[in-house]
Amino acid sequence: MVEVDKKYIGQILKNARKENGLKQAQLAELVGISEKHLSKIETGKNYPSLDNFFKLISILHLSFNDFGIEESQIPSEKKENLKRIINTSSDNQLDFILDIINVIKRHN
Repeated sequence: MVEVDKKYIGQILKNARKENGLKQAQLAELVGISEKHLSKIETGKNYPSLDNFFKLISILHLSFNDFGIEESQIPSEKKENLKRIINTSSDNQLDFILDIINVIKRHN
């Protein structure tokens, strides 16, 4: 699996936003974040929270494949379990989960 860094994520999101004819302010409003925060994500200064990442890829019609991650690499049972966790977690919990995932990825 490809290591996905902040700048790589940001560039893909920025390109997709432009391809969809959206301004940063429009996309930020759709996601429910500030334009400043979206700018930091697009420039690779911040990761989006897991919840916001899923909102962004949905709005921008992206998939994991667009980030170099083959969806077939994630077994279906694990996908469903992750979806349940995501759908039942608060924003704070999702931020914490994303932080843990990023630490694990950096050390593997």
